[in-house]
Amino acid sequence: MLGSATLNAEPPVMVNEPLPPLKAESRHLSFHYGSFQALKSVDLPVYEHKVTALIGPSGCGKSTFLRCFNRMHDLYAGNRYDGQIVLQPDNTDLLAKDVDPIEVRMRIGMVFQKPNPFPKTIYENVAYGLRVRGVTRKNLLDEKVEDSLRSAALWEEVKNRMNEMGSNLSGGQQQRLCIARALATDPEILLFDEPTSALDPIATASIEELVSELK
Repeated sequence: MLGSATLNAEPPVMVNEPLPPLKAESRHLSFHYGSFQALKSVDLPVYEHKVTALIGPSGCGKSTFLRCFNRMHDLYAGNRYDGQIVLQPDNTDLLAKDVDPIEVRMRIGMVFQKPNPFPKTIYENVAYGLRVRGVTRKNLLDEKVEDSLRSAALWEEVKNRMNEMGSNLSGGQQQRLCIARALATDPEILLFDEPTSALDPIATASIEELVSELK
């Protein structure tokens, strides 16, 4: 016969882990497409070595918000930002008029919904941003291209195909190539705008695992 006993246990103690350092934050950020207000006074912290996810219905402003971080909206007349996006550790307001949008995009990379490799070779896709930054030494380019492709879990698949066009790769490989291209310039923040929406389940799982590893 089994007996019964009452176990008197203290409730588990919840330990609040300290937050990692703040990398960026939007402060009262609003955005207008002409006369239409798409964002209204958004405050959001972004922490170092963390994945920050934006969740919401289609059309609620997630992509609009992301594109504020690397000033993509500057490419179209009539768009307007209000508020700030402050990048640490130098406390730079990325939306300030005296801040160069090109430099912002060097510090904050972006990967879009659909793979968009440049009409260049696999090698030149990854090396492009480095060349824009003035890197010309072949050994440095080679090293950085390989490191970026390894970080994007693509090196072993393309190391003997570097002179092929990036468009020859599969959809999942093209998206990882775009991630490698973004990583090559050592961005401080990497933005992903639904990067798996156009991929099959296997490629989606690969990209999701990669995002987790990159943090």
